Amino acid sequence: MTDLTQEAAGTAAATTTGAKPAGKKSAAPAPLAPAWRMRVVFERKVVAPYRDTYRGELGQAQVELLELLNLHGPLRQREAAEELRTSKQHVSKMVARLEQMGYVCQGADNADARSHVIALSNAGRAYVDRHIAEGSKRARELFSHLSAAERTELDQAMLTVARLLEKA
Repeated sequence: MTDLTQEAAGTAAATTTGAKPAGKKSAAPAPLAPAWRMRVVFERKVVAPYRDTYRGELGQAQVELLELLNLHGPLRQREAAEELRTSKQHVSKMVARLEQMGYVCQGADNADARSHVIALSNAGRAYVDRHIAEGSKRARELFSHLSAAERTELDQAMLTVARLLEKA
């Protein structure tokens, strides 16, 4: 391994584990470091079991659109694009594919005839529900080494973080 590769590996390991890289003086952590670390761990330990249930069927953006509709109900394409941080054109392409698969339906917006509203179909809702159940099963298996008290504590902590972030 080159010196740069070793340094990068040491820095990456230190960031995720909280350890100091070998041979480096301790510097004050960046103010966003806790949020970044939580994102990395949360992605790997909580989000991945859910995302992995969709592997090979749909792209990540399509899954996010289905989950968004499951969470919020029918949305205008513009609203979906804003939530997903993508263009209306990209949402339109995703909707066309998901509609062809039977997972979403779209119609005219009663409040604005120029807009389209997209919603999960019954098949789409069942599809997302199956994946949520499978992802939940995988997450439970991932945390099975924890005691019942620790799993309860983790559940409460995640609910607290979610509640606080929803207020932000």
